[in-house]
Order: sequence, then C-alpha cells, then structure tokens
Amino acid sequence: MTGDAELQIHEVRCATATEVTVVVRCLRGPVRHGARFSLVRDTRAPIDLTARGIVRYNRPDHAVDPGHSALVTLRGTGAQELRPTIGETGREVMVVVQGDNPAAS
Repeated sequence: MTGDAELQIHEVRCATATEVTVVVRCLRGPVRHGARFSLVRDTRAPIDLTARGIVRYNRPDHAVDPGHSALVTLRGTGAQELRPTIGETGREVMVVVQGDNPAAS
C-alpha cells in the first residue's frame, strides 16, 4: 500500500495531455491540495499526478475527507490510466489512485 492519500475516480470530466479533472470519492486521507499520486491501485500502473485543485459544494477547498466526494484537478503524467476498466465480470471497475499528501508545514 502506498501513502496516506487514496481517491476513487468516478468520472473523468476533462482531460488534456498534462491535466485531468475528475469526480472522486476519498477513500483514505484527508487528501490535501498538493497530494502526489504515484500508483493506480489494481493495475499497478505508475502515474505522476499532483492535486492542483479541489472543489467541494461548488467552492474551492484545501482538502477532501474520507467518504466525501469532490471535483479534483490533477496535473502531471498518467491521466490516460484514470479511465474505468472492464473487470472479469464484464462490469466497469472504477480506478483508485494512491499517493502521499504534502508534508505538513
């Protein structure tokens, strides 16, 4: 297991080569602005994405707590790995990314 930040990707809203905006559910955290994600949990695909924006209830926020949803903008490489996959049962499997929060200041 990696770090103290874990997000389940429910929907990819907008994606470019270096930035992606996704609807997430926080599984472990809280996940704070600046959190760096390095791994897709089930596929073990390496990624390098940093949380650059968190929006909750239509307002910018500094973090999202476990059990809560948010719109999160991630910047870096690996956005193509965030799309849902089809599991063995033929159903969509939502991607979970794992990483680390920035050090407390």
